[in-house]
Amino acid sequence: MTFPDWMHSSLLGNPIADWLRAALGAVTVTLGAALLRAVVVRRLGASEAHAGTVTQGAVVEIVRSIRKRYILIVALALAGLWLDLPPAVQWWLERVMALAVVVQGIRSGNRLVDFWVARYAVRRGQVDRTTLTALGYGLRGFMWVAVILFGLDLAGYNPKSLLATLGIGGIAIALALQNVLADLFAALSIVLDKPFVEGDAIAVDDLEGTVEHIGLKTTRVKSINGEQLVFSNADLLKSRLRNFTRRQGRRMVFRVTLAPTTRAERLGRVPAIVAEVLHGEPRADLQRSHLIGTGPLGFDVETSILVPNPDYKLALEVRQAILLEVYARLEREGIALARPVAPQPVMPTA
Repeated sequence: MTFPDWMHSSLLGNPIADWLRAALGAVTVTLGAALLRAVVVRRLGASEAHAGTVTQGAVVEIVRSIRKRYILIVALALAGLWLDLPPAVQWWLERVMALAVVVQGIRSGNRLVDFWVARYAVRRGQVDRTTLTALGYGLRGFMWVAVILFGLDLAGYNPKSLLATLGIGGIAIALALQNVLADLFAALSIVLDKPFVEGDAIAVDDLEGTVEHIGLKTTRVKSINGEQLVFSNADLLKSRLRNFTRRQGRRMVFRVTLAPTTRAERLGRVPAIVAEVLHGEPRADLQRSHLIGTGPLGFDVETSILVPNPDYKLALEVRQAILLEVYARLEREGIALARPVAPQPVMPTA
C-alpha cells in the first residue's frame, strides 16, 4: 500500500502516516472497548438479573463503571508513547495515562465495594447501618491504596520508597493518635463482632440504658433516667457489659416468711403450695422452692422462678400475681405469715 507524498512528511519528528496510524489505533481501541462493554453488560446483566452468580454481578458492575473518556485518554497516551516524541512529552503522557488509570480504578473499585456491601447486607439479613458504613470505608481504604500504588508504579515512580516513608510517618502518627486509633479499632470490633447494636438495652457497671448511636470514637446511650451517656469505644469494650435485649428471660427470687409458731408439717406443705400456684401460672416456670431456715421473724421459704420474657415490668407483674395467690392459699390453709415486731419504746433512765 502506497501513501501520498505528503504523508511521508515529518511532523514533530514523526511521519504524518505514523500520526494517522496512532490516531486510528486510539479510536479503534476506544470504539472496540465501548462495543465490548455494551455486549458484556447486556449479556451478563440479563443472566445476572435472573440467576447470575456473585462473580457475574461483580463483572457487570466493573464493566458498567468504565467510562469511554478514560479509555480514550489511555489509548491516546499509548499512541503517543508509540511515536518518537521528546522525552518531556513522553514523561507527561505517562503521567496522564497513570492518572486516568487511577481515576478509573478508583471508580470501578467504589462500584465493586458498593456491590459487595449490598450483597453482604442481603445475605446476612438485618445489618445495622454503622456496620455497613464501616465495612465500606475499610474496603475503600485498602482499594484506594492499592490503586494509587499501581498508578505510581505505572507512572515510573518507585512505590517501595514511598511505602517506607509512609511507614515511618505512620508510626509517628499512630503514637500521637493512639487513643483515637484505639477507639476507631474498638468501633470496628463492635460493628463486626456485634456485642450490641443500636436499640439494644445494655448495662455497663451500674449504668443502664438503650444504645442510640455507635460512632467511630464514642457510643451514645440513653439512660433509664433520661440523660445521655457517652462511652469511649475502647473503654466500653474493656468494661463488663450486659446486653438485656438478648436475654431469654428473667429470673426472680422471692421469700415467704412464716410465723415462728408454724408447725413442722405445715412448713413442709408450703413449697408444694408454691408449686401448685406456679403450675397454674403459664407466664412463669418454677425452678426451685425450699425451706431454707429461720430468720429474725420466722421460717423462710425461698422460691426461684423464670419468666421467659425479657420485659422487666412483666416479670414484676408475674411475681406479684404469684405472691398474691400464694398468700391467699396460705390464708385458706391457716398458715400464718410472720408479722414484724414493733420496736419497744426505750424508757428513760433516772
